[in-house]
Amino acid sequence: MPDQERAMLAYAQLAALSQQKRQLPSRDKFLILAAAAGCRGGWPDVSERCRELVLSNNPAHLIKNSATFVESMRTPEFEQFLKQLERFCSGEKAEHLLTELGIDIPMPTANDTRTVGEIAHSLLDFE
Repeated sequence: MPDQERAMLAYAQLAALSQQKRQLPSRDKFLILAAAAGCRGGWPDVSERCRELVLSNNPAHLIKNSATFVESMRTPEFEQFLKQLERFCSGEKAEHLLTELGIDIPMPTANDTRTVGEIAHSLLDFE
């Protein structure tokens, strides 16, 4: 599995955990990171779901200025914001956090017919 897909699933898992704990600021950071990894990994539908969730909690978020998450990724303001978030939690750190919590990154298996995108959407099925 490509690194961006692994990162997307790790961030989506952390966003789901933050949602369960009602830690919405952290949840939104992980959603933005999942969305960026989704864009880079070829899953724009996952990115849009993340965008939708962030804006439902924070309608004034920086990403509201663009029609799609992909468009947000192209703006200098967002690029700077994303760099800060990636310093907050890299893909490797996200995986490490999950390992420390004893949680596996949900991955498609040989017996699992779901795609990486479908697994991500199942993690993001809250609200």
